Amino acid sequence: MTTTTIPLHDDRATTYVVQTVRVNTGNCGHGHGSCGQPGVIAVRNTLEHQRPAESSTHRVTLCADHQDGAARMHAAWVASARELQDPVKNAEFLASAGVTG
Repeated sequence: MTTTTIPLHDDRATTYVVQTVRVNTGNCGHGHGSCGQPGVIAVRNTLEHQRPAESSTHRVTLCADHQDGAARMHAAWVASARELQDPVKNAEFLASAGVTG
């Protein structure tokens, strides 16, 4: 449905991909819990590194009653990724995670 790709321009050739897709598996994870209804849409973010080659994905599935939140979630994750394009904010983020140059 919607895919946004944000290259972070770092030495690992990191790309941040945010996708909103239709699904027919999983249960709604709306809010801090789960409403238990079957999922109809999912928003996922994937960090992909080329050096070394690795990736990780986080997915949130939403039911028909909560699917309106998908667009806001997609936009929030894209905004976060765009902040990481800033070298200073990227360095601050990595330092907060305990990663040093």
